Amino acid sequence: MIAASILTSRALAPIEQVVSQWRNFVNARHATARLVQVLALSAVAQRPTQLPLPTEKLTLEWLFTGPDARRSPVVFDVNLTLNAGDGLGIIGPSGSGKSSIARALVGVWPVLRGSIRLDGSELAHFDPVRLGAAIGYLPQTVQLLEGTVADNIGRFSASHDTEAILRAARAARVHDLIVTMPDGYETRVGENGSILSAGQRQRIGLARALYGDPFLLVLDEPNSNLDMDGDQALTEAIADARGRGAIVVVVAHRPSAIAALNKVLFMREGRQVAFGNKDAVLSQISAPPTIDRRQSA
Repeated sequence: MIAASILTSRALAPIEQVVSQWRNFVNARHATARLVQVLALSAVAQRPTQLPLPTEKLTLEWLFTGPDARRSPVVFDVNLTLNAGDGLGIIGPSGSGKSSIARALVGVWPVLRGSIRLDGSELAHFDPVRLGAAIGYLPQTVQLLEGTVADNIGRFSASHDTEAILRAARAARVHDLIVTMPDGYETRVGENGSILSAGQRQRIGLARALYGDPFLLVLDEPNSNLDMDGDQALTEAIADARGRGAIVVVVAHRPSAIAALNKVLFMREGRQVAFGNKDAVLSQISAPPTIDRRQSA
């Protein structure tokens, strides 16, 4: 009887393990079903009328934006117009809403009120897949995906356009750096670009933003990890992009980031304080406050 009991318990052990894990299995199955439903709801329907990609101007009209429509905006009443070839530097104290505007421009954050328009059409009117090819974005924290340098510059496009990848790398002045890596453009960057330095990640991220010669180029603190040579390469890349008719928007803390730009937007506490020609705005915000002699008398 003892032997039979031992044999029976051994024979039933796999079944007991299945039963003990059954709840996890059911939960996983339900979670998968919910995920499939969510992905189906988020699928973008093909638009019957395709707008041409923008080539002329960017307009912000009474823009309010923030991370979530259920929360209060963090940016209020921003109004400006940029034409092809313009370069805008967004400056201001920390927490003034600079990066928030950058995220709204590329569609990461929603427009809560007002509008962002490219050639007169709101961002939502464009097919997002097509519009994505016309926008380049370098976020404040550069994240590269597991894959090769070429994959990351080419945005993991199935076409793997070698000429476009090389053109973007040369535009970012990072080609000479890449060819010195162990496998050149086929060097694997590791998870989140772990084998690269912060400066290398930032320069490859700039090349990714320049891939496909986008019309709107949004760079959030693009020189935060760059040395003097990297700063110079960034300035030249911005000048080249403006020269071909792109609109370049740069969120900046360091003055060198706006060297190749012609306009400045100064933000404070989420609000637009000044916008216009770079020299005029910089003079305005650096001027000492005017003292009212009648009140001081």
